[in-house]
Amino acid sequence: MLKFEGVVTSGLQKAGNFMKKPTYRKQYLEKLGFIPFYGTLNIKLDDDFEINLKEEFNEELKIIHGNNTLGDVYFLNAEILTYDQNIKKKGAILFPIKTVHKIDTIEFIASEKLRESMMLEDNTKVIIQLNKNQKTTKNI
Repeated sequence: MLKFEGVVTSGLQKAGNFMKKPTYRKQYLEKLGFIPFYGTLNIKLDDDFEINLKEEFNEELKIIHGNNTLGDVYFLNAEILTYDQNIKKKGAILFPIKTVHKIDTIEFIASEKLRESMMLEDNTKVIIQLNKNQKTTKNI
């Protein structure tokens, strides 16, 4: 099991527009088993992680295919927990091919608006958990 910590941070409020695109919606339902809330929860990681997605997570890594104007989006199933671990929700971490985020910020999606259901605000500390014996290397 891989766990890493970060804090909730505000984004640019653009992800919702992409989440609604028919190109993505059908694939989200097929591959995630749910239609995500129209937006992502941005989490700024406490530590720098270098993750080689295709080597270390090849079996778990899935892809949502874009089209001529929309880029592909890789994702890993994951869980998000409040820092006290009283609330846990299932979802996925997105790795869009086209993104404005730095490598220290990840985008988490779920079937519900996590800011409300988990009572999260900017700077709230959370834990992200990947449930498999997966490796990561710390960036020094």
